Parts: sequence; C-alpha cells; structure tokens
Amino acid sequence: MEESPKEKLISSEKMDKVRNNIKSEEQILPETNLEKLCCCCCLDYNLTKSEYKSYLILKKKITPSYDENNEEHEKILSSLFSKTKELLSLDTSIDTTKISTKESNNSDDEKIWRKIGFQTGEPRNDFRAGGIFSLEFMVYFMNNYEKEYINILNEEYFTFALTCIRVSYSIRGYLYLMTNEENRINLKLKKNIFATRKELKNFCYFLFDNDNLLLDICCICLISIFQKYQEQKNLGEKEKNYYIIEPIIQNSIQVLQNTLNGLNFNDDIIFKLKENNRINFLKILK
Repeated sequence: MEESPKEKLISSEKMDKVRNNIKSEEQILPETNLEKLCCCCCLDYNLTKSEYKSYLILKKKITPSYDENNEEHEKILSSLFSKTKELLSLDTSIDTTKISTKESNNSDDEKIWRKIGFQTGEPRNDFRAGGIFSLEFMVYFMNNYEKEYINILNEEYFTFALTCIRVSYSIRGYLYLMTNEENRINLKLKKNIFATRKELKNFCYFLFDNDNLLLDICCICLISIFQKYQEQKNLGEKEKNYYIIEPIIQNSIQVLQNTLNGLNFNDDIIFKLKENNRINFLKILK
C-alpha cells in the first residue's frame, strides 16, 4: 500500500537535525538540471517530495503576468469590477464621489476603478509588479472578507488595489515565488526579507493541505496593514497616501517571517499569524 502524504514526511527528530544545518537563502533555488531533479528528495533541501511538488505547482500558477488577451484573466478582472459596483450600490455609507484624485471629469466606471484603488480607469496598467496573482488576491479578499472590503472602500486615502499588489509582491518575494530571474535579482539586491530553509519548509508543509494558504496569508496581512494604517492616521499622521504604508507592509512581512520560524507541525498557521499580528499591533500602539 502506498504511503500517505503525512507518512512521507521526515520524522521530527531528523527535521530538528536538518534545521540546525540550514544553508544560505541563495541555495534554496536549484540552479542546474541535476539539482532540479534531486532537490525534491534530498534531505539537504529540507523538503519532502510532495511538499516540493506542491510548491512548484503554486509557483507555476502565480508567476504569470496579467494578459489582457487571456479570457480567464479578463473574466477575473470583470468579476472584481461587477461585485464592487454591486457593493457600492448596496452600501449607502460609501460615497463614490470621494476618490483619491483631483480630477473631476471621470466616467462612472473610472470612479469605481479608482475607488478600488487603481491609479487610473485602466487597471491593467497597474499589474506589472503583481501579475495575475495580485488580481486573484483582490477577488479572493472581496469574496471572503466582504465586511472588511467595504470598510477599506470607505477609507478615502487607502488604495486597496495598489496595496494588494505591493503585499502580494512582497510575500511572493519573501517565499521565492517569482520567476527564477526575478528571484536572482531580488537576492542580489537584498532589498527584501527572504525566508530561510526552516521558514520555507514550514510554509510548504502547510501548503500541502491548503491550496489557498498563500491567499489566506495575504488577506491576514492586508487586514493588519489596514488596521495599523487607520491607527497611525488617528494618532496624527499627516500624510494620508500610499507611501506611508510601506513601513507597515514590511512590518507585516516580518510578522509572517517570525510566525513561520516559530511554527510546529501541529500548529494552526492561520490562527498563529492572526494572533501574532494582533500582538504586534498592540506593541506598536504602546
């Protein structure tokens, strides 16, 4: 009888030994064909074959750029617009005339795109950094966190779309979920936070049982970012624009890093991340 996925996991005792010998971040990425064939089953890579396979499937799914000639991509974008338009019409507390621009001659459609948080009435221009995953993240958040989404739309200066693109880009970079060339550039520049073998192993372990894990992580980070943004604004932050949230985004990535680093295999990663963000948020307010 074939072993179950859980039976294929490395024993906790062996895993502890492996974690004590974590190599540098650059060595996580296979660079030769031989490594690509072997890294999924070598103990040195700290991943089981099933975990590595799940990781590659996710990477292949989320790295493509947005393609306006792709019917599926256009369908996802259309769903973001139509559902938002419906929510705007149902919620009278949302003032669609208040948008983050000095222009006043916008069409109704452009007002909605700007209300979502795009820079212009042509949202496709904003997906260069986030790719298709950033759009999927927006739709997932809208469908699963409707109350929070409406609250964000009610915040005049919080740009939902651009923040989602920035969050998804940062988390993808942290977990090496970009093209190989993008990963090498990010590692060379060393401008972002990067997962260690231990953190990547923990992510892949929980990814195996949750296809939406990356989306859930992005949503939790976005909610935390919005809460911190509101509190900073209430504490007297004068500049109410996209750029002041960059330190908050980096802080949330740090919370994700600390969460993955401290996880055990019997933990609930979603609960832990929510709790760590809450604790971190309270510390910031002191």
